[in-house]
Amino acid sequence: MIKRGFAVFVHTDIALEIVMAEKRKRTTQPDKHRNSASGIIEIEEAQRRRKEKREELVKQEKVQRRLEKASEKASRPKMSLTKKLAVGGIIVVAALVFIFNGYRIIDLNLNKSVYEQQYEEKQAEKAKLETELSHVNDPAYVEQLARSRYHMLREGELFYVFPQAQGPEAQ
Repeated sequence: MIKRGFAVFVHTDIALEIVMAEKRKRTTQPDKHRNSASGIIEIEEAQRRRKEKREELVKQEKVQRRLEKASEKASRPKMSLTKKLAVGGIIVVAALVFIFNGYRIIDLNLNKSVYEQQYEEKQAEKAKLETELSHVNDPAYVEQLARSRYHMLREGELFYVFPQAQGPEAQ
């Protein structure tokens, strides 16, 4: 009963009894989380229950994801046979082009040494011709070249040609 802002308990003993009865009810009721003897919550039991609940939720989420993926896959349009053949043909053509280009590269690498050798020979011939070109301005070299290649003679010189012997005497 409340009068003019003050709380007056008519029977404080009755109120105390009600509170105590409720407490006893809570402690005497078989609760899975409470120890019946002490009324203390068992922490390990609560942790185990929370862990089980989390694992169950994770399992349910996985099942839900699998179902979503399956329904998504089922709702996708199927590829027709002509599209499959077209894709297969493109893959085959791409593989053939790749193989052909690989063969050409291998062939070029094998011929590379032959071409390098020919290049070296041409470089040596070029060096020889350059030295010969530098001697062309020398009169002594020009005279020696004219005598050896073209059998040219000075005035008063004689040129002798000896026949080559044939048969067993030539040896």
